Amino acid sequence: MTSRDLKLENNDLAIDPSAGDFFIGDSDTQHVQDIINSWAGWWKEFPTIGVGIKRYLGASGGIQIVKRAIKIQLKSDGYRTDKIVINNGQVYVTGERGSR
Repeated sequence: MTSRDLKLENNDLAIDPSAGDFFIGDSDTQHVQDIINSWAGWWKEFPTIGVGIKRYLGASGGIQIVKRAIKIQLKSDGYRTDKIVINNGQVYVTGERGSR
């Protein structure tokens, strides 16, 4: 089951120039990135959601800790993570949203 939401481009709303309206599309990847990049307290409705990936980047021995934090945060939002890869500051997550 995929989620649909307003699309973002460079953290800004994507607008269809021909119609002058917002783009709406599949947003699971966008939601995962938002959770990974945001800090706890950024989301008014869900104040405990957020990994704050910048806190972990460059820290020694933190790969397993950040993978666990990502898995816990995504699980709390209904995602099942199959694999989390962190490479050169980039985070790649495979999985899907499960039923709640």
